[in-house]
Amino acid sequence: MKSIRPLTLVALLLLSGCQNPINDPIDSVVEVVTNPEQEIRKGERNYPFALAQSGGDLQSLPVTETYLNSLIQTLAQTANSPFPWEIKLVNDASINAWALPGGKMGVNYGLILAVETEAELVSVLGHEMAHSLELHGTGRETFGALVGLAAQVIEIGISEPGTQPGSNRLIGLGQNILMGQYSQANELEADRVGVDLMVRSGFNPEGAVGMQEKLAELGAGGNSIAQKLLGTHPISRERLAQIREVVARYPAGGRDMSPDFERARAELNAAKPALDQVTEARTLGGQKAFQDALDALEPALGTLPNEHSLHRLKAELLVADGRPREAIASALRVRELNPSDPISELLLGYCYDAAGDKANAEAARSRARRLTQ
Repeated sequence: MKSIRPLTLVALLLLSGCQNPINDPIDSVVEVVTNPEQEIRKGERNYPFALAQSGGDLQSLPVTETYLNSLIQTLAQTANSPFPWEIKLVNDASINAWALPGGKMGVNYGLILAVETEAELVSVLGHEMAHSLELHGTGRETFGALVGLAAQVIEIGISEPGTQPGSNRLIGLGQNILMGQYSQANELEADRVGVDLMVRSGFNPEGAVGMQEKLAELGAGGNSIAQKLLGTHPISRERLAQIREVVARYPAGGRDMSPDFERARAELNAAKPALDQVTEARTLGGQKAFQDALDALEPALGTLPNEHSLHRLKAELLVADGRPREAIASALRVRELNPSDPISELLLGYCYDAAGDKANAEAARSRARRLTQ
């Protein structure tokens, strides 16, 4: 771990209102967002579905989630963002983060465990915030799928029986719309704006260099835990060269670590044995070893009994194993834990469908429709 550096010249520049060395990219960002209400609505409508497709959010780790939201609020205030930012901690061991329109973000717990410093983590959050503020997602081919995602899911219900459980394909659209790759120009712009956000917020911009170098090394070594992030944000020689050049324009120093970061990491490390069991259950489910997957999941449910994503996984596994009646009990538990989430109702409808109870299945889907209106 790197030691904490004092806020030296960076803090003085921030306090004095001195012009930053790359022509105020944040000021131009705010001008891009001409219809924030529309962007906010897009994000709110699609957030539950994006979270479900990413693995579900973790609700039993309040220290970590509170910490992440404090970081994003700091960056949002710096950017004078028109969006009400919110982060959910995603139940996925891979290194990844994503942002929807309007300030909704997901951060995999694997990212927090993979970084060496708080500044590296902030570099990813700043980069994702820049994509959202610059409306990069609006220009992606996959964004059309994102905008219509909620409506499509409500119409078709959950994935067809036989879809691999544990593969995070609950809503069964065949591809993860969050995985659309940004253009090289988008990536370069988000890097520049993200670094500027870091510095203005008091963080050490060297974290951005360290994070990209880490990802490049993992990608070169074929490490699977980084493939999701590299799939959407490929690290090129041009990106590495630019990030080093941009960071070199700023005075050295800024915050690398904090007690809050250490507390969040401690909470995650304490939960990691249970989270590893979830990863194992998903892997076994993907191999169609359904009973083995259920056996692997059971200890995690004992440790984290109020995690809706674990009960959702159990329901999927039970349906895949030909036990839809048992799955209904798990789906009802998901709804109990997450009553305002349309995914809860869709899961319940899926289980009723698999059990041959068409009336209750349609009733659940009707409730899901109301929750998305």
